[in-house]
Amino acid sequence: MQNQKIQNIFFLLLLLTSFILLLVLFKPYIGIIVAAGALAIVFQPVHNKILDLTKHKQTLASLISVFLVILIIVTPLFLLGFQVYQEASDLYLKLSSGNFESLNKFISSAEKNIQKLSPGFSLNLNAKEMLAPVLNFTIKHLSGVFSEATKILLSLSLGLITLFYFFKEGREIKKYLANLSPLPSKNNEEIFAALKKTINASLKGGLLVAILQGIALGLGFLIFQVHNAALWGAVGVITSFVPGIGLAIIVVPSAVYLFATGQFLMAGGFLAWSLIINIIIDNFISPKLKKGAGLHPLLILFSVLGGISLFGPMGIIIGPMIASLFAVLVKIYPHAIKQEK
Repeated sequence: MQNQKIQNIFFLLLLLTSFILLLVLFKPYIGIIVAAGALAIVFQPVHNKILDLTKHKQTLASLISVFLVILIIVTPLFLLGFQVYQEASDLYLKLSSGNFESLNKFISSAEKNIQKLSPGFSLNLNAKEMLAPVLNFTIKHLSGVFSEATKILLSLSLGLITLFYFFKEGREIKKYLANLSPLPSKNNEEIFAALKKTINASLKGGLLVAILQGIALGLGFLIFQVHNAALWGAVGVITSFVPGIGLAIIVVPSAVYLFATGQFLMAGGFLAWSLIINIIIDNFISPKLKKGAGLHPLLILFSVLGGISLFGPMGIIIGPMIASLFAVLVKIYPHAIKQEK
């Protein structure tokens, strides 16, 4: 009996050690695995229909589903990313050359326009001195971003391969995880359902809303003739995750730029466009997409922010998943304890 107990303890320690080593081994690819898993869950209804059309030929259906993901998500993102890259490269070259003539002209023009409203006003700004810290930061970091193309392509390839296997063997993976769990089948299903809802809500209500806001902002830049529309639209996607003032970080300086250069109608139109788009997305589209999470909005907010700080961009999904797992475990805890008693 004592010998059996020692064997059990040794086995559990060995299992725990191997699990920790496996996590360390997979750490560089956790983001890829999570992203592929999330996409597999979001596209599951489509994949199920493709399975029916292909008479449940798993390999063929999985290949078609991956192709659809490439067509609907990867290709548009690649084209947009290429445009952003070009605009960022142009901006980088302009900053690197040290030619600030156009910016000094803008400062002079802005000063004249403001003096019409407030005589005696003076900016006393020098573009070179003002942008020196920005230039140093850009030269240091932007060139490194551009050199990541190979890494991005490798990650994309690994992600698509992982997605293929999630489509093909997703049900078997779910059954395997359920068999490992000592919880009753009902509780396991509750956990899986909660995580599925959270992933759908995180991608649709978080990432999709941010992308929609970025696209709308980019269109606004294009319509009202602000340079580098794709670049600032992409920046808008990132800033939209900042609570309360997300898009204002981009919108306000852009409107000030249009106003300062004497384009008063353009400035007013751009502000009106941004305000209307923000109201439509925040009050009509976003609530419908986020309602499936089953979590309090404040809990979603902090789980996303905490997730991003710990896991980077994938924290948008991982953070709410952790919060959702905790919430569903708290929900089933009283029932599990009662059943045990």
